[in-house]
Amino acid sequence: MPIVFDLVSTDASRVVVRPSPLAELMAFLHSVAEPGHHPGASRDIRAVRSGVDRATERRLRTFAPLWARFRLRALLPLDTSHPATFQDELALMNAMPAPVFDSMVAETIASGSWERYYGLRDPDDHRVEFLEVCRAKSEEREELGELFLADRAAFRQNLSDLLQHCHDTFFRTRWEATLPQLTTAEREVRGRFSQDRLGVVLASLTPGGHYLPQTAQVAYDKLQNAFVSCAGRDLVLVPSLFTRPHLVVKFEEAQPRANLPIVVQFPITELGTTDVPLRELQHRMAVLSDPARLVLCRHLVNEHCTTGELATRVGMTEPQVSRHLRRLREAGLLESVRDGRLVRHRIRLGTVYSLGHQFLTRLVQ
Repeated sequence: MPIVFDLVSTDASRVVVRPSPLAELMAFLHSVAEPGHHPGASRDIRAVRSGVDRATERRLRTFAPLWARFRLRALLPLDTSHPATFQDELALMNAMPAPVFDSMVAETIASGSWERYYGLRDPDDHRVEFLEVCRAKSEEREELGELFLADRAAFRQNLSDLLQHCHDTFFRTRWEATLPQLTTAEREVRGRFSQDRLGVVLASLTPGGHYLPQTAQVAYDKLQNAFVSCAGRDLVLVPSLFTRPHLVVKFEEAQPRANLPIVVQFPITELGTTDVPLRELQHRMAVLSDPARLVLCRHLVNEHCTTGELATRVGMTEPQVSRHLRRLREAGLLESVRDGRLVRHRIRLGTVYSLGHQFLTRLVQ
């Protein structure tokens, strides 16, 4: 299921490549909230978790839904200015019109379409439906949704204060340490524009990118389907160290929001990990080779899901889903946790990430 960029009526003059301190902070906070996505950042994650005070830990846990899965658009570049400091970007977020900022927050907490919740500028219009959607995702999202609806201005101020506190206490030094790598990546990507077509450069940002020269399109392998016309729009490419292995794409179209650029935050390094016995490696790869299981894995990689939820999403029966889940569990690729009367499943991300590195290691031994 791809996100497709239509490049027919655009060119490299509309593209800006620049690091973003606020976007990088969000990527880092995502790794803290979802450590299973980022085994390579385990040292930094442990350092932050052991170093922050309890009050900050509680605040990070409260606001985690804003970056744990569906990233908050307001924390990615809002314009094409370059260079941008952390204070510049935070000030832009704080100055956003309330309806625009609020719609982004509602979209992120609910992990849904922003148009459906744009009416939250008048919270009584969709309050019950919004909180029901949040509750279906998790108790944490429901609680954050209630906090948001109770006082949206205070919500933004509290978020801004938390981001400033994180920057001052543990992120500033990390940003300064990673900036040289990000600047190098910025120069490399800019240099490619003089050598290759725009589509070739955009596809090269991730192994899941595909350039389609016949139609002047680029497709990114993502969980959602979308067709994005780049005509008349700016595009900001954001190199990131902490976002790896994710590619973050934001492309709001046909909406009453501000004239925002399309944003692609891309990882700049590869990930390696540990070794396992050859027989176990072969078994895991064989289990994942089944097309139906791969479809299930694309849902299970982002969040815990029940068997019933998966059956509804992918159009299988619950017994069919159960059989596939059992095979994944037996191969050590699935974790299942009880949540009251429900059992929720999720892919063991660290285990799956390691397979490619382990396979390559076997080839070169």
